[in-house]
Amino acid sequence: MLSYFSVDDFLATGSGIASDDSTVVLCFNWFCMLGMAKPGDDRWIMLKYNHDGLTDTPLMFGGRFYHVNFDGVMALQICPNQPPRMEMAAKLNMRVSPISEGFHLVNSCGDLMLIHRQIVPLTSRNKSSYRYNMYRVNLDTGTLLPVKSLGGGAGRAMFWGMHCSFSVPLEAFPSGSISADAIYPSFDFTERSLLEVGAYHLADGRIERPSGLVQRPHTLVDYLSLSNTVDQE
Repeated sequence: MLSYFSVDDFLATGSGIASDDSTVVLCFNWFCMLGMAKPGDDRWIMLKYNHDGLTDTPLMFGGRFYHVNFDGVMALQICPNQPPRMEMAAKLNMRVSPISEGFHLVNSCGDLMLIHRQIVPLTSRNKSSYRYNMYRVNLDTGTLLPVKSLGGGAGRAMFWGMHCSFSVPLEAFPSGSISADAIYPSFDFTERSLLEVGAYHLADGRIERPSGLVQRPHTLVDYLSLSNTVDQE
């Protein structure tokens, strides 16, 4: 197979310990495949899944593996004496296109969140042609709840990468250096360099331009955005 694929294609794009506290889960998203094993097993168990081209960022969250397809947010279910399987965790309830839209699962301070990234017509407020909607995945009701705020006492901001993301509290940084309820894309998103998307403000949909277009840090935001950028070359 190495004659047809790069070694990088076989890198695990996610890993973690399942909720049973003993099963190791490795995700190979390029092949839509999970590998699972626990101490004492003779071999790995393989499970294929389908993400319909909608997400490049599956996520291990709370001991479960999550990804997105046309049906919704899917979760890995591991039960004693049963083969592992994917189950619906929350329905999308929207029509989507993998050509112009994508979904990214992120962990925001213990909440499972879904970022819906889509190409939209240009407006006077949003001149980038991209829009980002954020949802909280309610695992109790199996629904997606639209959110315009990331919460937190003084507010939080999301530093969002193509393959990894994190949220930060504003009080941990100098006043005015980071905006509350803003999504800051990392340098591995093409819209940051090509369309000048430095931040997207959830409250009003406003696009903030980056401080510099050269891919090197200029501000605190640039340093944090660079920290979760994955070099694909």
